[in-house]
Amino acid sequence: MTTLKVIEWPAKVLETKSTDVTEFNAEFQQFVQDMHETMDHAGGIGLAANQVGVAKRVLTIYIPWSGSRYSEQEEKKEHWHDVRYTFVNPVITKREGRIRWQEGCLSFPEIYEFVDRAAEVWVTAQNEKGETFDVHATGLFAVCLQHEIDHIDGIVFINRMSRLKSSLVKKKVAKRHRVLAGAEDVE
Repeated sequence: MTTLKVIEWPAKVLETKSTDVTEFNAEFQQFVQDMHETMDHAGGIGLAANQVGVAKRVLTIYIPWSGSRYSEQEEKKEHWHDVRYTFVNPVITKREGRIRWQEGCLSFPEIYEFVDRAAEVWVTAQNEKGETFDVHATGLFAVCLQHEIDHIDGIVFINRMSRLKSSLVKKKVAKRHRVLAGAEDVE
């Protein structure tokens, strides 16, 4: 397996609507394994293909159960904890309720903000072999699914924030890029 490079915003591919996957061959299945390895290596719980520079409708999710990892937002172990998911060509077929959750994103390092999402979602997708399945997601799993589906739709989580919060995040990201560019000049 290979660890892929996670693309950071403002890279254009992150705001590009991804295309459907039509071939479920060995090369594609290897790519999915590489996405899982990359997500694990980066310490994320979700990863969309465009975050590694591939504008295809693929996302991976793995939410380990920790009991306290997400503090007061997570209360009990759910059926989706410790399950490795691959969603290919996912479609949200139904949404219910509202939930506010503090989100982070591998493409926005060190940025965490509250985002409003549906509390429950129903999703139809395919796995890495092209087999269709349905999922009913709640809590953090629902938040993660919506966040990653946004990615493959070309929507980054700052687009879900107020104009003020989005502006502040953009300034933080710009400052981080300036600092990193300065550190490279020193080397």
